[in-house]
Amino acid sequence: MRKITIFFIVAFAVAWVSYAQAQLVFNADFAQDGTYDSSWPMKAGEVVVVDIYVSNVPEPGLITMGFKLAYDPAKLSVEDAQVDEINWPYPFEGGFVDLSKSGEIDMAGFRVLPGLSGDNIRLGSVTFRCVSEGTSPFMLLDREGNWFVLDNPGGIVLDGDIGTGVLLATIRSPILGDVNGDGLVNLADGILVLKVMVEMGQGEVAHTTGDVNGDGKIGTEEILWVLQKISGLR
Repeated sequence: MRKITIFFIVAFAVAWVSYAQAQLVFNADFAQDGTYDSSWPMKAGEVVVVDIYVSNVPEPGLITMGFKLAYDPAKLSVEDAQVDEINWPYPFEGGFVDLSKSGEIDMAGFRVLPGLSGDNIRLGSVTFRCVSEGTSPFMLLDREGNWFVLDNPGGIVLDGDIGTGVLLATIRSPILGDVNGDGLVNLADGILVLKVMVEMGQGEVAHTTGDVNGDGKIGTEEILWVLQKISGLR
């Protein structure tokens, strides 16, 4: 009997360590192209849909999720927000969303068994409109209560992985010549412009906000601008 008890304790301890070592990772996909973005340029009047994902979720997977999103309401307005209703269909169809507080989005949802584990688990999406150019952090915050809960008898809670908040991305003003959207103007942008000009890199252009002369195209003006920036002439 004692051996069985010791075995159970050891097994539970090993399981707990594996959960404790798992650190939830949160990301934002502004282009909805499967690539996560840490920065996104927007002009006044532009609209973007951003998907929120969680990764590094241990077995047996999440059975519930809930969080808050914070943004600067002087720079952005929320056109729409939705929980991924396939992954998190309860308590209502489409989960729970509260937009009543300016600068904050409250989202939550449950699922039937089994839980979701692994990477790239979609939590929901938000549609932003830029009302004024500038910089706004896009933060994921802890929601009151226990929400990132694993589907197991112990109901292990991983909300602590959020800590004081996770910076998903920075929404910022456009940078002329930054056609790959990394917030810099360098040789990588020049190479990408050249690829576009020979019809090889259109799919790699993250932002037409890098357009220099306002013609809505990436071409000669942009390569000249990038070369001048690289050489210190601008």
